[in-house]
Amino acid sequence: MSRGQFIVFEGIDGSGTTTQARVAAAWLRSKGVDVVETCEPTDLPVGKLIRQALARRMPGCEGEQLAPHFFALLFATDRMHHMQAVITPALEAGRWVVSDRCYLSSFAYQSIDYDLDLVRAMNHEVRRADLTFLLDLPIGQAEERIAPRELFENSPREVFENAEMLTRVRSNYLQIADLLEGEGERIVRLDAGRSREAVAADIRDTLAGLL
Repeated sequence: MSRGQFIVFEGIDGSGTTTQARVAAAWLRSKGVDVVETCEPTDLPVGKLIRQALARRMPGCEGEQLAPHFFALLFATDRMHHMQAVITPALEAGRWVVSDRCYLSSFAYQSIDYDLDLVRAMNHEVRRADLTFLLDLPIGQAEERIAPRELFENSPREVFENAEMLTRVRSNYLQIADLLEGEGERIVRLDAGRSREAVAADIRDTLAGLL
């Protein structure tokens, strides 16, 4: 049985991780690859709670923003369940897993107001990605992409979707990517400010090397 590959898409809000993960999965299927598409936060019980917390709609805490360490713990818990229920079984069956976000998101987002070493410790048992695409996007373009959600999708901004937070998260992503690359992880950085088609073409070229 061939070994499955764990592919993750990362980047600040608005960078296109969801779109590019979906396009990449479809392309892999067209090449005969058995693909499992997934995302974080998940649709598992803790993941659903996280989505409510991000929108400040968690039961009992409506309108409130959770403390940083609570978010870190919730994401780590959701991720471990994700690994056990979805990712590990798929990889062991020889399937490929394409995930819209994983542990690098926690490292970048939760370390804004919480110690990175503690966030990493919470995730120390998580399986590392075989390949991570880091979609890097200037903050101005990110805000331009996020704004229409409020107007046309009736989707209020989540707690991290403002210029100050996005700036800090982007900086964290770049610095932590350097750190992880130094530890042997493969991270491909792409300019997400280009057209979706141009970004997708670069992703396909990289994935082709794994087939």
